[in-house]
Amino acid sequence: MTTHPQVVRARTLHEVIRPEEAREAVGRRLALLCLVMAAVTVDVFPAGGGAKELPVHPGTRLWALALMAVMWGFGTWRRYRRLRTGAQPAVFALVRRSFRSRVVLGQATWATLCALLLVAVPWSERAVPQVLFWLALVPNLLSITHDRDKVR
Repeated sequence: MTTHPQVVRARTLHEVIRPEEAREAVGRRLALLCLVMAAVTVDVFPAGGGAKELPVHPGTRLWALALMAVMWGFGTWRRYRRLRTGAQPAVFALVRRSFRSRVVLGQATWATLCALLLVAVPWSERAVPQVLFWLALVPNLLSITHDRDKVR
């Protein structure tokens, strides 16, 4: 039986999108960039003797929030557009079906929420922002090193 050239055969989810593409599409790197941006804005770890006064000026915090929103919007749009055409609708199905993709999505969400807390709340001391920073960073770094070991 022959098929018409315009008829596309049904594919399994892993033929359409590779798992490494889905993990990158989730945006863990964008979340870590937001976390670093928030830590620099709030001056979580002051270098030398020149620590900024806390709380940080509201205009500076608002500017950091705007940059995070632009970075997430542009980064996810760019990554989604670079996926193959058949892979674009499959991203959401892969997140729904794959446990590993849900873990990565959760880690990216957690890091972004911690970054938002760092920037949005006017902290008066550095202890809580430092704890939030490490709580967001450590699980992501452990997972990234674990993923690299699995790839090799």
